[in-house]
Amino acid sequence: MKIGFYNPFLTDTMGGGERHFLTTAECLSKDHQLDIIVNNPELDLVKKFHQAFNLDLTKVNFIKGPFKDSDTFADRIKFTRAYDIFYYMTDGSFFISGAKKNIVHFQLPFNQKPKVIQKLKLKNWTVKTSNSSFTKKHLEKHWGISIDYIHRSAIDTKNLNPGTKKNIILSVGRFISPQNNKHCKRQDFLVKTFATMCDQGLKNWQLVLIGPIDQGKDNLNFANKVAKLIKGYPIRIIHDLSFDQLKNYYAKTKIYWHAAGYGINQTLNPQAVEHLGLTTIEAQSAGAVPVVINKGGQPEVVTHRHNGLLWDTKADLINQTLELINNPKLMARLSKKAIKNSKAFSKKKFCTLTKQIFTQ
Repeated sequence: MKIGFYNPFLTDTMGGGERHFLTTAECLSKDHQLDIIVNNPELDLVKKFHQAFNLDLTKVNFIKGPFKDSDTFADRIKFTRAYDIFYYMTDGSFFISGAKKNIVHFQLPFNQKPKVIQKLKLKNWTVKTSNSSFTKKHLEKHWGISIDYIHRSAIDTKNLNPGTKKNIILSVGRFISPQNNKHCKRQDFLVKTFATMCDQGLKNWQLVLIGPIDQGKDNLNFANKVAKLIKGYPIRIIHDLSFDQLKNYYAKTKIYWHAAGYGINQTLNPQAVEHLGLTTIEAQSAGAVPVVINKGGQPEVVTHRHNGLLWDTKADLINQTLELINNPKLMARLSKKAIKNSKAFSKKKFCTLTKQIFTQ
């Protein structure tokens, strides 16, 4: 088949949504002609995405398409008509596709109802997928639509393995300002929490924060604010890291922290919490024990006291982390279960479902 892919964020953002989108492309490109439409194709996109996500996109074509504001309805219809299937990762907006089959993927649990014109366009997209049960629940509630498949993302379980563990607490995620209730990973809260633990007597442990800074002055200001908070504490921030370097950090990490959505009412603003949590699964694969916020899609990844720990308050986060540090047997048991749990998110299982979605 000839399959077209479009994600309006693809060349601007390097997050979980982009990884999901490109992993789907990798699965299908082995057996089908696959074009990814970008406004400004770069010669090094295959290399760029391989370094970031360890994906093989050598059989994918990156081409231009009529998706700028200046392009017309007729341009898009004519362009997409050449495809057997067109796959779109939506930013909340829609267009009419002329492909024989149209699949839309929701990575975000939009809580505001779409406008009438958007609902009419959405009827053109006959297959709807979401990245988690959390996203599905909110979309079906607020948008009045049915999600056909929960298409959870995959991680590279073959390359994320435990190594020689060190006294490291790790958190991985883009640096995004909390202004306007954005999807902030709350690195500021994590730094303050670790500083409190150090002030209360924690020794011989290090906090490592890894993640790029999202575009925009507000995000840069937030990252600079976090950088100022770490002074005087055993905390390291790394913004530019390849997948190979990242997997080495996962391998030597004992505990994994995640705080996206802290201080947020997830019923009123579900977009601001973690919708699934791929980095938590990556940490599990490498044997790190997750101690993560009990919101969004994280409870779909972590079962409390079985393959990790879930917390609601700062005191919970501190107490649960200290419990792990002071109880090596608990740490070892949860680490073993975490590794086992991560296998449910393997590429093999992801590709099996992907092929089912695209061929049925």
